[in-house]
Amino acid sequence: MVTKPFQWPGRRAGDPAHEMLAAFLVMDIQRNSEWANELAARINAVKSGRLSGWERVGNAYRLEFTATDAILEDLVDGDVQVQRISLNEFSRAVDAWVKTLE
Repeated sequence: MVTKPFQWPGRRAGDPAHEMLAAFLVMDIQRNSEWANELAARINAVKSGRLSGWERVGNAYRLEFTATDAILEDLVDGDVQVQRISLNEFSRAVDAWVKTLE
């Protein structure tokens, strides 16, 4: 069975950061709407300044939010470069992921 890769508005095919973001959502957040909604809430808390930053260590990835960026680190393959994505881009992907779970 071939499945279409997860897409969201602004996704750039072949961009290593976007590829890692899609893999993070599929592998660490999975189809768990509670986790997806918590992730969206943490993004909003950081964007609004209620939190100065936030970190989540999952099965395959470590995620860190700063005031402006999301930083993804592959915990399985240490040879993969850490990826930095703007928090706004990351937020668009998470919002799209939440909608796929509804």
